[in-house]
Amino acid sequence: MKLPREEFLKVVMDTADLDVWENELVSGKVTRKASKDYAELGYSEQEAGDCMDNIFAVIHPEDVDRMRGALNDHASGKTPKYQCEFRIRAKSGAWIWYANSGKIVPRPDEPEAKHLIGVTYNIHVRRQQEEELKRLNLELSAQKKQLEQLNASLHHMAMTDALTQLPNRRLLIDRVSQALCSAKRSLQIGALLFLDADNFKAVNDQHGHEVGDLLLKEMATRLRSTVREADTVARISGDEFVVMLEDLGTDAIEAGQKTRAIAEKILAALAQPYALGEVHFTNTVSIGATLMDGGQQGFDDLCPTADAAMYEAKKGGRNRFHMFVPGQAKGMP
Repeated sequence: MKLPREEFLKVVMDTADLDVWENELVSGKVTRKASKDYAELGYSEQEAGDCMDNIFAVIHPEDVDRMRGALNDHASGKTPKYQCEFRIRAKSGAWIWYANSGKIVPRPDEPEAKHLIGVTYNIHVRRQQEEELKRLNLELSAQKKQLEQLNASLHHMAMTDALTQLPNRRLLIDRVSQALCSAKRSLQIGALLFLDADNFKAVNDQHGHEVGDLLLKEMATRLRSTVREADTVARISGDEFVVMLEDLGTDAIEAGQKTRAIAEKILAALAQPYALGEVHFTNTVSIGATLMDGGQQGFDDLCPTADAAMYEAKKGGRNRFHMFVPGQAKGMP
């Protein structure tokens, strides 16, 4: 035997935890109350009636405009049905999440009226789970960002000289390799300059390692301000610096002249007096250079020639520049 339709629908609604309601939007009259949900919220039947007569008084202030907008959109025909999620204040003061779904149903006996029939159901657990998932995702995002920052910091530390914050030997090798590959395509000539402080040991012995460190940092600053922005300045050990110049032209003589001009600018800048705390003195460097022609060279091929040219500069009296020239063992002053 089949259940009567009304009783059948009641069983379905109870099983699905749905509470049916009906409002007449034109008059504002509540023709069927969602008393089950209000009882769940701790209200008596009388209190539930008061809440339904002034529904927006118990809706969370942040949700009122959204609910009004959803109702207006459906009433104006903008949406095929009314749907909204919102918080209702329980008698205890807690805010509980619910959802509404409804539709305006015309009635032939009341053509001017707008009967909105719908259901309300509790979605509090689901919203709590969503909020918790959102919180966890934010935490994971923050942790991922911290990890990325840590990896970037570790990479920076691995590629940077701790004292001067210049590229270290590892990063210099990588940049030289990239520059040589680029030069093969563009035919542009570059140069590698080896710099060594002429009296660094004497500075350390006379003034101490703290002043020596300050000298290295000041040398790094002056080097960066002397060369072009695209050039690389690196500290590879102790008082040894390397400057890599790129795009000096396609003619070796012209490239050599540009290298000498930059080297002389460096010599002049680093020979200026140093004021490191209470210590004042002058210090110079010796520079050796070799051209990077983009052939079969590599960092290990370029280093010995630039280093040898630098020692020739020291032998020549220091505070000097020497360019390595293939076929000339001692380079070219």
